Amino acid sequence: MSNRAWMPLHIADYLSDTGHLTAAEHGAYLLLIMHYWQNGSLPENERVIARIAKLSPEQWDESRDILAMLFGPGWTHKRVDAELSKADDIIEKRRAAAEARFAKGKKQPVDANAMHVQSKCIDTGVPPTTSDLSSLRSDQIEKETRERDEFSVWFNDWPSAASDDDDVAFAAWRDLSPEDRSEAMAKSAAYVEAAKGGGRTAICSAAKYLRKRMWTRLGKIKPASTAPPKPNGLAHLQKPQSRAEYLAQELERSERSFRR
Repeated sequence: MSNRAWMPLHIADYLSDTGHLTAAEHGAYLLLIMHYWQNGSLPENERVIARIAKLSPEQWDESRDILAMLFGPGWTHKRVDAELSKADDIIEKRRAAAEARFAKGKKQPVDANAMHVQSKCIDTGVPPTTSDLSSLRSDQIEKETRERDEFSVWFNDWPSAASDDDDVAFAAWRDLSPEDRSEAMAKSAAYVEAAKGGGRTAICSAAKYLRKRMWTRLGKIKPASTAPPKPNGLAHLQKPQSRAEYLAQELERSERSFRR
């Protein structure tokens, strides 16, 4: 029996297969395939199937044959069976991989089992987290696996990786476009070097680097400007530092002129 929070629904295929249904039949068909997804099959008793579809006896008599055309013999559903098999296979592979990682000493095997149990959570009305593998479509799981692997290669080289929260950093990573991720990786070493050159004793967290797009600041760094020294011959044109000094200088100049 399957107990998944999300059911894959391929919109284009669904509309192509169900364009002839009435509004009531659309609702009935969706209820039937959702029950199928959660339970792995439909009941053998067609009266129960009609109740699952929320159709009255009259509506069932009218729509039964139309709905049955969308199923196989015995109210089986080839497409839903294939999706269930695919999801279960991916879940099992991920569970085995988790157990293998934790067995190497990162965590106790019981944590891997807990992850597997968590992946079979019931529908709480809240979108599942990335560890709720049973609620994700296979292509979503594969995409996330690729993203996580790419992120891990970069994250493990970040100076503060040992103390950073990798889940928080990964969330910031996923918010970036593929182009931004490439640029963030390419310029991370230059940013770390620039930060150390500026006298920093600690580099920011990986999450902050990604979230605030710190690598974009590298091009804005300019060397400190230094004004050219003034020629010695023009020193007398410099304005005194205070009003009192200025008045004293003017008085001295007037006295020199008077003595001449």
